[in-house]
Amino acid sequence: MARVRYSQLASSDLYENSEFIARDKPEAAYRWVEKIESACRTLATNPEMGQRRISKNHGPCRSFSCGSYVIFFRALDDGVEIVRIVRGERDLDNV
Repeated sequence: MARVRYSQLASSDLYENSEFIARDKPEAAYRWVEKIESACRTLATNPEMGQRRISKNHGPCRSFSCGSYVIFFRALDDGVEIVRIVRGERDLDNV
């Protein structure tokens, strides 16, 4: 089974974004986490999805849009490493 590994930054992104959403809509935050985690599982079984990128801070990786968020990830032998999970409005070249 393909594995999803979250970097420390990606884990922080997941937590902080869900906390922000939960301030106004706790159920929406739960659904958001489920949607992101589902997308990450899909990426683990299809690591060639998304757009190739070279991140200034994280080197070669791929990105995949999930709603208003962008998931940055790298393929591993047994799945993917999720590098960051950020809002799409951010300057993605400097993530």
